[in-house]
Amino acid sequence: LSPQTVILGDLNEDGQINVLDVVLEVNIILGAITPTALQLQVGDLNSDGGINVLDVVLIVNLILGE
Repeated sequence: LSPQTVILGDLNEDGQINVLDVVLEVNIILGAITPTALQLQVGDLNSDGGINVLDVVLIVNLILGE
């Protein structure tokens, strides 16, 4: 088995960072979705130990190229 390549911010593991990842992250924050261990890892963009609105802002900035 080869190690899995992960992209920070790619919560749905489709190889892209886009609005679908933002929607997934917001649903995790709202408690509508229980995140997987991988989603907790790639969704914590600022490495503060949790997924919150600050991580959403960072994903949006990645999408916008800022």
